Amino acid sequence: MNRYSMFDLFVGKPGMSNVTRLLRPGRRWLTWGLLLACLAGCIDPVDLPIRQTRRRLVVDGLITDEAPPYPVKLTYSGNLSRALLIPDELAVNGALVTVEDNLGNRAQLIQDPLNPAYYWLRDDRLRGRAGRAYTLRVTLPDGSRYSSRPELMAPVPPIEQLNGQYHESPPNSTQFSTFSVHIDTQDPATPGNFYRWQAMCYMPIWQGNDPLGQYNRRIGPGNGAYAPFYGSLTNVQSDQLINGNRIAGRLVLAPPLLALGAQYVEVRQYSLSRAAYQYWVLYEEQLARSGTIFDPQPASIEGNVRAEADTNQLALGYFGASAVSRQRLIMSNDTLNYGKFVTRFGPMLFGNTLPTVPGLAREQGQPAAPTNWLTYGK
Repeated sequence: MNRYSMFDLFVGKPGMSNVTRLLRPGRRWLTWGLLLACLAGCIDPVDLPIRQTRRRLVVDGLITDEAPPYPVKLTYSGNLSRALLIPDELAVNGALVTVEDNLGNRAQLIQDPLNPAYYWLRDDRLRGRAGRAYTLRVTLPDGSRYSSRPELMAPVPPIEQLNGQYHESPPNSTQFSTFSVHIDTQDPATPGNFYRWQAMCYMPIWQGNDPLGQYNRRIGPGNGAYAPFYGSLTNVQSDQLINGNRIAGRLVLAPPLLALGAQYVEVRQYSLSRAAYQYWVLYEEQLARSGTIFDPQPASIEGNVRAEADTNQLALGYFGASAVSRQRLIMSNDTLNYGKFVTRFGPMLFGNTLPTVPGLAREQGQPAAPTNWLTYGK
């Protein structure tokens, strides 16, 4: 349900005669009562009902050229929270799910016993290869069948370099200082390349007080943890305007500085098909809508999966195939003054409520920093 605020409820007409007639004795108190009622409406948001539509299949899956397993998430359309577990009524439980390539290799996915919305492809014969096309097939518990259009996996150039930069917020502002992470890569000379970047970091967070207890000396030192911060899923680019040129300094992540300590960054650079690129562009456009009463009702973003019995019946979401290049980086802030940081940002960090940080998953925090960050997987 969308919520909007009312505004500009009264537009005055020029001329005293109109006002005089409006406020004639006998109508004056009625008029002021209506005005106060409308002003009260300006304070409380208005709930606008959204028309109910039939339940639809939602697909979220990606095959890469890294080693399996690959998850495919199957749900029904509905209101999903940020919880890790999908509600039982929205999880597609008991589906038959397979993936095949254009060479005839085929494998059945295994349903996760703890989180039944997830199905895992573990067969190494279906490890992604650039130049091959992959098709997802789903048979729902009611017998209806869905399949994706074959998705061609394009090669991806390597990430050449990651760079981190520190940006101090203006004095007396209520904004945290940030790090920004940028990548360099080289677009191939052949046209028609599409990219998506996905980045995250484990960042230090403080709980209750700073670890040395300087901000509030009455309660002693606070606890520290490392929580994941996730960047945008829709950071995409086409090489239409830059074909064959270098992509330099592309911003992929901008985590805020909520505590002093190293930030452990990972960036993935994916290849996309043209159809997948267009899907993510539409996804970003819908996210960017301001949500005012002048915006059109958001339309469902339909992907590449449809019912076999009726090709006009499309599922939501997308099943993709991407080559991936990844790099990691550790960003240090040990040159910052501890006391000045605590004095300036302590009131924001240790107030009555935790600061709202979109992208930060506090519930996934861990007590210690990641180990072997730069060598893991090598």
